[in-house]
Amino acid sequence: MFDIGFFELLLISIVGLLVFGPEQFLDAVRTTLHWIKKFRRSVDDVRLEVQRELHNDEILKQLKDSASELEHEIRDVAAPVTEKMAAIEQEVQAEIQPSSDSGTTVNKPGESRVDPS
Repeated sequence: MFDIGFFELLLISIVGLLVFGPEQFLDAVRTTLHWIKKFRRSVDDVRLEVQRELHNDEILKQLKDSASELEHEIRDVAAPVTEKMAAIEQEVQAEIQPSSDSGTTVNKPGESRVDPS
């Protein structure tokens, strides 16, 4: 973090002793260290939170990519089935048309057949 060597710490300590005096110097050092620890803890918490959020964003992106790939695969698989169903529906419609033209009626499900005679 800071590049402070032994001589810099010694100089700061001597200045602190002269400014605060020997009785209040230790309290000032404790208070300073307490605030430094709080600051470091806060910075670490923020860094962890940012890393967590970036990781969550990465996971969401991967999930979205996987979902779009899966959707494309499902469409590719479903397209032939849909075409086959449409062809079968047309065949059924084609078979029903000649039957209705010949005078015979085809009962729909739920209808009863009544003879007009």
